[in-house]
Amino acid sequence: MKRRKKTFIILGIILVVVLLVAGYIKFFNGKGIYFTTGMKSGELIKTAGQQTTYTCEAEILMSDLKKQYEEMFGSDIWKESIGDADFESYIKDQVKVKLMRVKAMNVKAKERGVVLGRDEKDAVNKAVDEYYAGLSDSQIKSTGITKEKLNVMFTEFTIAKKLYSDLTSEMDIEVSADEARVIDIQYIVSDSEDEINKAYNLVNSGSSFFAVAKEYNADGEYEYELKRDEMDSAFEKAAFDLATGEMSKVVEAEGRYYIIRCTSDNDKAKTEVNKSAILEKRKLEKFNEDFEKYESDIYMEFNDSEWKGLSIRNGLSLDGSFDDIFNTYFGK
Repeated sequence: MKRRKKTFIILGIILVVVLLVAGYIKFFNGKGIYFTTGMKSGELIKTAGQQTTYTCEAEILMSDLKKQYEEMFGSDIWKESIGDADFESYIKDQVKVKLMRVKAMNVKAKERGVVLGRDEKDAVNKAVDEYYAGLSDSQIKSTGITKEKLNVMFTEFTIAKKLYSDLTSEMDIEVSADEARVIDIQYIVSDSEDEINKAYNLVNSGSSFFAVAKEYNADGEYEYELKRDEMDSAFEKAAFDLATGEMSKVVEAEGRYYIIRCTSDNDKAKTEVNKSAILEKRKLEKFNEDFEKYESDIYMEFNDSEWKGLSIRNGLSLDGSFDDIFNTYFGK
């Protein structure tokens, strides 16, 4: 099962990369961005009627990502490649797309009259003070970060989050209890049909499922919390058709053989959590689909020369974490 999980993780990463590249091409080949050399040093993005996005905002986001990836994979991660792109360019593109999206969302928010209330403005000020206080003097000097620039950044990200909440709250999206259902299973697995049949006969003759699973499962694992669309369709159908306590016949899925036993055909607490996660995922997908049409018509100036001078690998690891502080005051 670990091998199966690893396969799905790899497929997920590939899908994310494909979607990112597709979104990148669609957005940057549309009407949304215009490269310019007429912007000042330290300015990265300008949009009519909006405050400037400063270069230090990109450095702040890159610093967060630098720390996260190096903590997980070490500093050698920047030597890796994804497809034809090196990993650093891939992550930089993510930062660019994020900043452009936030800027476009602020344009939309202004059209809809979405503004921050007094409590939200107070929270922005507290977030700014906390982030700025965590920086060293040398970091402030080298990045040009000021409280004013931080205020712009925290304000625009907060307005973008508020707009997203407003727009997605208007969506009529439903998730059924069955498609969100989470079940708990035990399984026996083998690469050999003969071996799995022997295991099936052992269980049917009175041997405990646990003991047989421990004997036959090479990795020692035998329990799994299963959601829909995580496994091969044959495996999934057999598992979700079981009631609590029932055991399947031998199931072939992608060249391996399984016996599945259901220990809970509806873990209600986990199902509710999964239902909320699916709903949020569908809202995000619908939002992205609708918003791409809007942002492709927004005029933005982008300082390409300033952008080329930025590096994640050789950039600073700032003492503060924008994401952590933002989530503390405004939630994920």
